[in-house]
Amino acid sequence: MSIITDERFCERKSGEHGNGMGQFSKRWTNFDYAEEGGESLRSTQERNVNALFDILDKFKGKTVVIGTHGTALSTILNYYDPAFDMDDFLRIIDWMPYIVELSFIGHELIDKRELAHIYKEYQKC
Repeated sequence: MSIITDERFCERKSGEHGNGMGQFSKRWTNFDYAEEGGESLRSTQERNVNALFDILDKFKGKTVVIGTHGTALSTILNYYDPAFDMDDFLRIIDWMPYIVELSFIGHELIDKRELAHIYKEYQKC
């Protein structure tokens, strides 16, 4: 099985203030918020969704496994379900790995199933 690396699935670029509940809240309340030197959730979402669309187009009708980071995945899930918010992000932050199956027709998400996760306590920076 070949492995293709797409750097667009990298994690959100952290800025000066790092991570913590206050920063999580600011980001999830305002998708355009980014600390100095950091990347907003909107920017992260656009980058990740564009990468996903390219993969869906290139591998139409195929089964593909994508590995990414929690914030990156969360922004994709939010794109398809705007009700996916900070509480949902915090629910999965301690699940590494978190395995979710997404089914698509074209670019449209038609099904989402949580398959597995392993609890690993989030390590604050």
